Amino acid sequence: NQTSGAVTFPTAFYGTPSVGITAQDMQQGDYFTVSSVSRTGFTVTFRNSGGSIVTRTFDYQAVGHGRQIT
Repeated sequence: NQTSGAVTFPTAFYGTPSVGITAQDMQQGDYFTVSSVSRTGFTVTFRNSGGSIVTRTFDYQAVGHGRQIT
């Protein structure tokens, strides 16, 4: 489980992955945006119906091809 903010993948992908979010403890009117998706991570921001940033818990699944070789 993660909370709002930047997420770094344990291992970088070879290409930019698709990211799916499953949010928990959402209140009516809450929504989230996923931004800055890259081979190394992404940012998720949760907001309430008034547009204020709130902290919520979520799980994510990143699906991509390969991994970065260092």
